[in-house]
Amino acid sequence: MNHREQLLMNEFIQGVGRRALLLTAQFPFLFIGEILAAFEDYIQIDVEVTHTEQLEKRIWTLHIGTVNAFYIERPGLPPIPRLGQGSQ
Repeated sequence: MNHREQLLMNEFIQGVGRRALLLTAQFPFLFIGEILAAFEDYIQIDVEVTHTEQLEKRIWTLHIGTVNAFYIERPGLPPIPRLGQGSQ
């Protein structure tokens, strides 16, 4: 794991149990959900919302090398908006 990936992993490890927004270059491009685990160079996220409804409400395992941008909710910072059915 290179230095960049180690720094990313540290962020995801600290973010376990928090909601996150992840952007990737590959389809489905956008993931919003709770980070369940961070191990080796992968993260697991319980996806609430993505571009395709059929891919939502599932646990995804992503390689951190595919993550181009991310935001993890933290106390004192703006929350990620609730999107999808039933959101307000």
